[in-house]
Amino acid sequence: MIQEISRIAARLRIPQDKLLHIGLGLLWLAVTAVNLMVYSLFGLGPALAYGTTVFAILYEVNQWIRQEGQPDPWDALATAAPGFVAWGILELL
Repeated sequence: MIQEISRIAARLRIPQDKLLHIGLGLLWLAVTAVNLMVYSLFGLGPALAYGTTVFAILYEVNQWIRQEGQPDPWDALATAAPGFVAWGILELL
């Protein structure tokens, strides 16, 4: 399927870079839709924790793909932590 999309993009003269942006936009659309469902079902705190966790994972994947630094679970945890802290604070209020 990816090869077919690449062939269509080549015929339409869409650069690979733009295809990557479209793909990332679609990925983020899905993440945002799930985050909206989490917010609707469980509230703001879980939505914040979900959002920072997904961002942390995607950031580490990005580092791995681009070979920029070493992906590290502790870095992902540090990136996700503020969402969980915010959730905890909201629970106390």
